[in-house]
Amino acid sequence: MPILGRATWVRYQVLATLCLAAAIAYTGRSCLGVSAAVVRAELGLSLAQMATAMSAFFWGYALWQIPAGLLGQRIGPRRALSLYATLWSLCCLAFTLTSGFWSLIVVQTIFGMAQAGIFPCSAAILATWLPTSRRALASGLLGSFMSLGGALGSFLTGLAISGFAWKGLEIAPISWQSVFILFALPGLLWAVCFGYWFRDDPRSHRSVNSAELSCIGDKQEVRSTATPDCIGWIMMLLRLDIWMLFSQQFFRAAGYIFFATWFPTFLKETRGVSTAMSGALTALPLLAVVVGGMCGGAWIDFLYNRTGSLRISRQLPPIFSLASCGACIFLAYFINGAISAVVLISWGIFLAQLGGPSAYVVMIDKAGPNTAPLFGAMNMAGNLGAAICPSVVGWLVALSDNWNLVLFLFAGIYLAASLCWIFLDPRGTFTEEMPRPIDGGVT
Repeated sequence: MPILGRATWVRYQVLATLCLAAAIAYTGRSCLGVSAAVVRAELGLSLAQMATAMSAFFWGYALWQIPAGLLGQRIGPRRALSLYATLWSLCCLAFTLTSGFWSLIVVQTIFGMAQAGIFPCSAAILATWLPTSRRALASGLLGSFMSLGGALGSFLTGLAISGFAWKGLEIAPISWQSVFILFALPGLLWAVCFGYWFRDDPRSHRSVNSAELSCIGDKQEVRSTATPDCIGWIMMLLRLDIWMLFSQQFFRAAGYIFFATWFPTFLKETRGVSTAMSGALTALPLLAVVVGGMCGGAWIDFLYNRTGSLRISRQLPPIFSLASCGACIFLAYFINGAISAVVLISWGIFLAQLGGPSAYVVMIDKAGPNTAPLFGAMNMAGNLGAAICPSVVGWLVALSDNWNLVLFLFAGIYLAASLCWIFLDPRGTFTEEMPRPIDGGVT
């Protein structure tokens, strides 16, 4: 290990690598939403069957969160994430073999299970490689690159299956199966590089010097190292703060997933846009998540380092930002223009993401050595919302024959998420009754 007076920057390289993994994963995940009409026609699926197929990914993703987190805790994030990236890339390739409803369901479910360990393992890595005073921005970046991948996937898929011409250059459309093949390659490359380069313990990384180890360990809170027994897990899962974390994640994920699934169809049905245009417009709220997550993470870290208060820095931002998002989505109902409506919705999503990193950083702060499985449980709650949401949208439209009513549904979802944060105390840990001071600040 090199001994230098100036700290090395490997911790930020680790963060960049995790952000890249999130972007790669979501690039492939968003492909089916944009290509839904083409897939339905080619495989002969009904609207209800397509809704079920899109939900299948999130059922696999949600139900495998805790096992994926436990596996990551057992074998280490390095080996676990390399394994997960390889599996989800192989699932992208397997989409070329689907021939009907049930084969699409199977591939979507396994695809979701393969991606389930990304964020539990990434959260465990952030807990090890970064001090608490820098985790909000890191969490915001992780969520932002997730949406950057989703936006890029939506945009590229829309162009690929429709074809395009630009300044005399014409690109012929390609099949949606070919798009999945292209999206599989980056994940395989990432898995190989990450497994070779990364180390679970910063002290084991050959490029980390003692000055960087001091930065990583500097201002870390005192955390219990005990893994709870069965009774301990039950007692933790009965806590109000855990249930509020799970509930806000349920609502936030249900709100977000609309833009990765039905939003292109919503735009075509209510605003009359083309497939290519729907892909481009769908990228806007997803890009708003990217910018909002980065700004929100920086804002939350600033508030924490300035005030030392967990309530001011972790709790107040999501209360106000999520409520503001619900109001913007409600107002979009009354706007007929596609671009104007999408801009207002995107502004609301940006506001929501200003408080979004709070969920990640509060879980990391409070979970201690149990970050991977507990983060997996929180993500499971979120993805149950994501799994249920596409089907609820399909049923609502089938019953009402009115796509615009979907906006009222999602306005209520974001308001419910804001309400959860009112009852969520960000102080302390899940294994003790009273909060401990962090960094010597006010809790």
